Amino acid sequence: MSIRDFAVLWLGYKEVISGVKDLGIEGFELYVGRNLKGEIYRDMEVVVSSGFDVSTEEKRKRFAEKLESEGVKVCAILVENDFGREDAEAEIKWVVDACKVAQEIGVNVVRINSVMRVKPDVPEENYVKRTVGCVKEILKRTSDLEVSLAMENHGFIGNKREFISKILEEVNSERMGLTLDTGNFYWYGYPLAEVYEIIDSFASYVKHTHLKNLKFSVERRNVMRKPGEGWPKTAAPLYEGDIDLGRIVESLRKAGYDGDLTIEDESLGNYKPEERLTIIKKDIEHVKSLLP
Repeated sequence: MSIRDFAVLWLGYKEVISGVKDLGIEGFELYVGRNLKGEIYRDMEVVVSSGFDVSTEEKRKRFAEKLESEGVKVCAILVENDFGREDAEAEIKWVVDACKVAQEIGVNVVRINSVMRVKPDVPEENYVKRTVGCVKEILKRTSDLEVSLAMENHGFIGNKREFISKILEEVNSERMGLTLDTGNFYWYGYPLAEVYEIIDSFASYVKHTHLKNLKFSVERRNVMRKPGEGWPKTAAPLYEGDIDLGRIVESLRKAGYDGDLTIEDESLGNYKPEERLTIIKKDIEHVKSLLP
């Protein structure tokens, strides 16, 4: 079990590692900025900074020693690249640098984005080619590393099952897989029954996870909706949403997945700050109940 470093700080903890230990879980997902530091980071309209610095070999060594002494693991490194940006080389370099950091601190997966900002006049196939080209170049530059890339189903194009399928097929590498976000296909608008079907079809490619849940009215659950309908009010605690996470965990288990289950509860913003820790602790107990 893991949790995003962002979530730990959102809960009000002053420091990630001590927060993870207080929550009683094994590890966390580490955000690494372009300068290889846990710089100021914005998500869910919340701004945080982990304070981590892995920008030099010596600092990475000390960080790894700190993790070992505290009995805490990093399950994955997260970068917020966007292969849709004009300067593709800068995005490639960011991911390559993160892969090198991962290798040195004993982490075997880096979570990446595909294209986050799309233009209506650009054909989707162009974004497929752009993403495939960037990923292949990253894999080439990191061929000596035992680190995989895990593209998240994220954003307006990155949640389309056809887009994901094309990229996986054209990259065609054992080191390229997915960060399965359990809520994002539902957020995108796929009916609940189809969400399970999509996840089953991609289960064998999963290398990392974000556990998330949402809740819609009964009449909206099994119809195709517009991306982001009702968000963020539709965000729900892991134990209360429409998505049966136990069903998804079982699908992953059958596909041979034995990696992390990383909590990403984006419903916290719908609750008062003093309620959030209780919710996360209930999330943790819920996820524990899904483990064998």
